[in-house]
Amino acid sequence: MLETLGTYAESSFDAPQFLQLTPEVYLVAWDPTHAVNAPPQLEEASGKTFSSLASVRLALLDGRSRIVWALGVKEPSPLKLKLTAGAVGSGADLVFDPEKGANAADPFALTNGLSQNACAVLVTTILNTWSGMFRLSRSRSFLGFAKKLLHSVNDTPPVADCVACVGDTRIIETLLNSECAEVSSAVLIGDDGIRRLDPEPFNAPYNSGKNRLFVGTVSSTKAPSKSSLVLSGPWGLAIRRMEAGGEPRSLSSWWAANTRKLPELRDHLITRFGGKTPETRAAVRDLQLAEPMPARRHGALGETAAFCAVETALTVESGVLAGGWMRDPGRSYAGLNLLVPGVEPQSLNLHTFDGVLPESQGGFSIRKFVAFAPAGAKLKHHIQPRFELRLASGERASLVPPPQPGDAVDSRASALGIVPPRHATDDVIANCLAQPFAELQERFRNQIGRPSEITIGTQLNAPTVSIVVPLYKVYDFIKPQLAAFAADRWLAENAEIIFVLDSPEQATHVEDLMIGFHLLYGLPLRLVVMEQNGGYALACNAGAERAQGRYLAMINSDVVPTESGWLEQLCACLMMDEQVGAVGAKLLYADNAIQHAGLKFIHDEKKRWFNHHYFKGFPRNYAQASLSREVPGVTGACLVMSRSDFEQAGGYTTDFMIGDYEDSDLCLKLRASNKKVYYLGDVELYHFERISIKKNGDYTRGVASQYNRWLQQLRWEQEIMDVMSSIGARDGVLTG
Repeated sequence: MLETLGTYAESSFDAPQFLQLTPEVYLVAWDPTHAVNAPPQLEEASGKTFSSLASVRLALLDGRSRIVWALGVKEPSPLKLKLTAGAVGSGADLVFDPEKGANAADPFALTNGLSQNACAVLVTTILNTWSGMFRLSRSRSFLGFAKKLLHSVNDTPPVADCVACVGDTRIIETLLNSECAEVSSAVLIGDDGIRRLDPEPFNAPYNSGKNRLFVGTVSSTKAPSKSSLVLSGPWGLAIRRMEAGGEPRSLSSWWAANTRKLPELRDHLITRFGGKTPETRAAVRDLQLAEPMPARRHGALGETAAFCAVETALTVESGVLAGGWMRDPGRSYAGLNLLVPGVEPQSLNLHTFDGVLPESQGGFSIRKFVAFAPAGAKLKHHIQPRFELRLASGERASLVPPPQPGDAVDSRASALGIVPPRHATDDVIANCLAQPFAELQERFRNQIGRPSEITIGTQLNAPTVSIVVPLYKVYDFIKPQLAAFAADRWLAENAEIIFVLDSPEQATHVEDLMIGFHLLYGLPLRLVVMEQNGGYALACNAGAERAQGRYLAMINSDVVPTESGWLEQLCACLMMDEQVGAVGAKLLYADNAIQHAGLKFIHDEKKRWFNHHYFKGFPRNYAQASLSREVPGVTGACLVMSRSDFEQAGGYTTDFMIGDYEDSDLCLKLRASNKKVYYLGDVELYHFERISIKKNGDYTRGVASQYNRWLQQLRWEQEIMDVMSSIGARDGVLTG
């Protein structure tokens, strides 16, 4: 099918003709006396071969066939060609003399007498196949031929518009006839060459099925004016001209003024366009934020009415994490689907739990739900994925959530609040939360950026140990901590002190504090400022990366030594036994009760492993807590190890949420490399536990701790069982 036929040129190929396409590519055109139903043959009498050779059979209007060969000839020489057209006795000879040359290929002559379908086949073969085979896409002579070829088959093509532009990515829009359902190729031909449009364009019914709306994208540094868009498919060929005009609008401004706002087109743009470049990803986010879809729920609240809403829908690389609630007293609902562009609706496996609406909304009993749909990456740039509610009647109702956070920090916070902690069972975590949590945490890590550093005072050369102290919003204990450090002569002479600020919005204030403390205590300090809040593990790793000491002392900002010599003793434990991978101390609450005397793993009533501290809450001088010994692990609030062991272990694992279980994970990694973990019962420090983490609302309100516990057990269950079997048996006398 061709929408318009161009002007024919009179020419006859009853005898084969040798035609020049470019300096190194020639065509041979021949109209045998019959229809050709078998592959034609072209051979050179002396056995010469061509760098490339291809042919196409085309139907003529009179029932015969036209055969066109393309030959790659790098060094023209005399040729004696023998042509056969399949039938016995059907052949021709053709002699080419390079001194006489060949006539230029005339596209009007080549298309003369062809059927509409044959014209489409010739154009698509030359533009899509031969242009690549013979490397013609940038040839000026070929581009001139291609433009005339298009004019020969359609001399009055409709207009296609370049409607929007983001960076070098341009969006092209046109209307097609209703039968143009499948577009198998799309190319743009201009003065700068032939460019293929990106795969999977949008092509959907429009105007009550009278037309189809085609929207495609192409990478081009220049506006595609004075170019031709060529679309082909089983239906034939469609040619559009791109006229000169001003620079197209941004994606958001085009969409705001667009009268063809098909929901399917919006989905397509977000899905396909969003994944091309960082610029297009930002553009589709801006489009969704500038013109969000209205949130849509189903039903109305009442004593007997059914109601359903999707309140949270977070997209990740592998699917969508959805949460919401429903009230269904009459059992009107049969299920919930996620709508994924280009595929069948995906049924959600809902994990449900009881809830109650606030009194302001009637105080009704409801069923909350959470589900993860493994829909792949098609929706990862959507902040409002669409759903449909399956009704018991067989009908479907559309549901649209409110716009979801575009920022990785806010997305992670929203995910952590999607299930109340008491309902975060291992089944819900494993089959619903684990995959999106892991991907959201990775997305969060990837946006953190590089820290900066401020040095205060003259730094030590070749310190023995580097003290790394992560800071997050709480600075109440820096003064007593530094006072204790300054009073410790060995520490002052052998340790560098690195504070890592994980609340960078307070950098100026903290820098002023550090300068004041340096003047007060005389200790040189280093302040590493995270670009964004990254959490405990990332902050500690950033400090360790900049450490100069042989040993690392990971110390919380709310840990204060009781007396001098604590760090020297902990380092000495490592020096005396190279098999010791990490060592910790006794930590005390402000009331002198024990907070930590080594870390162990215990089972709860459901046989799940939890971290627990020996003798927590016991009196400070409890005899068994004063025994130095090997333990399963020690807390990261005060953990000393060699820098080389820390680096070999990969530092703190960064896929735990917010800050929890990283210390036990590090100890388990050391044990996996045949290192031991020790506790020194005669080294004491105060620990004002979890002061900083309580400032993090995402942690206190969410399910981070349950997820981290589950993740540790998933990775280390056998190792935990082994260490508790061996060390736990040795600790049989310990009752803490």
